[in-house]
Amino acid sequence: MTFSELGIHSNIIQALEENKISVPTGIQLQAIPHILQHNTDLVAVAQTGTGKTAAFCLPILQNINPKLPKIQALVLVPTRELGQQVAREFFLFSKYLSRVFAEAVYGGAPIEDQIQKLKRATHVVVATPGRLLDLLDRNALNLDDLKYLVLDEADEMMNMGFKTEIDNILKSCKKDITKMLFTATMPSDVKQIIKDSLHPDFVEIRINAEEQVNQKIDHQYLIYKQGEKLESLKAFLSERINERGILFCRTKVAAKRLAKQLAGFEVSADALHGNLNQEMRDKVMRGFKKGRINLLVATDIAARGIDVKDLDYIIHYHLPEKSEYYTHRSGRTARAGKSGISICLVKTEELEDIKTLESDLNIQFTPQTITVKPQKASLPVSIYMNIGFAQGFTKGNLREFLVEEAGLNLDDIQNVVVEDNRCYYDVPQKYEKQIWLNLKGYKLAHRNLKMTLDGENSKRNIY
Repeated sequence: MTFSELGIHSNIIQALEENKISVPTGIQLQAIPHILQHNTDLVAVAQTGTGKTAAFCLPILQNINPKLPKIQALVLVPTRELGQQVAREFFLFSKYLSRVFAEAVYGGAPIEDQIQKLKRATHVVVATPGRLLDLLDRNALNLDDLKYLVLDEADEMMNMGFKTEIDNILKSCKKDITKMLFTATMPSDVKQIIKDSLHPDFVEIRINAEEQVNQKIDHQYLIYKQGEKLESLKAFLSERINERGILFCRTKVAAKRLAKQLAGFEVSADALHGNLNQEMRDKVMRGFKKGRINLLVATDIAARGIDVKDLDYIIHYHLPEKSEYYTHRSGRTARAGKSGISICLVKTEELEDIKTLESDLNIQFTPQTITVKPQKASLPVSIYMNIGFAQGFTKGNLREFLVEEAGLNLDDIQNVVVEDNRCYYDVPQKYEKQIWLNLKGYKLAHRNLKMTLDGENSKRNIY
């Protein structure tokens, strides 16, 4: 069936074709005609990457009255990145329509700028829950003419703790609007939202209900030997130098540290975690989307809502805390009908967790083997830096600084000496490039950090 047969107007189809979209996905086949023809509330359950955004975006665009310069559709999303993506799809698909304006509002950006933009004619608002409530409190937008409310990636919003905010937003909307909930999984909080806030006669759509995870994903696990986890990861990545993927860690500290440990490795990597400010987060995402970074090291929360096309693999450096997190993680690959790899790095005692994932998600893992090259003996080198007691360093916190900011292991830092305005220490020579890349440009107490290999004359810069 074509988009035309679903009832989509030719001017929207023209925009779809320009974006190389010609065949509706399963969720689009069922959701589009329902939204076009009915005012009944909708619950749509489908795997990540199956085209849920277009499933609600296209019919909403078609049903909006462009001559009414009021907010007619509100889409709630878990993250800034997803908000920007959804707003962009409204923009792309409305190219040949009468002027339809969509605005994305989210935290981490000046609210005053967003208030000014909302003073212009706006038909669709895409918002994170917290920022929307802030705007409502300031009377910066009006929902009196709202026709549609969409909860996009509802399960992720629940996982991020937005239930109270969503409840408050739903209470502030008129009762007669059409509410739509799109989700990949159905945790208890999502079921409660449906029970409390949707009309009892809502329609439910499920795509491949027995398949919680995209069947085009090849699920694998790799057992690493004690002390060889990082080297096993590097061996896996070495076979995919020209490919792109996301690696998931459980904590911000682990994500930051692992990205630093990969500095100078043949696969370019950077970290995305909750300690980054919005400017740095945007910089990392631009580098990843434009291909300057091949591997994004991220936490589950930091990666919410990220949609990057053509990812070849997902790596679970740490297994997810919940099975539903595995669904969201692995769903970043194998999108738009393509295939992809989802691989877990595990110890032998974690194989029971793999079996649990298989049982919970109705998937099958295949074991993989990889050859870790023996590490050549690396002679120690002495690295001198222009920081010392005067900058607040002792032997102990200098070692902590090198672990946190350079990605070193404590055992690799030997013979530490700290003087008034200088320190030096020994590390295996193989870490020279890693230290240089992680610490170049670093400033401490208005002092530019300098690193040399020869101590007194400070002419031989490290690396």
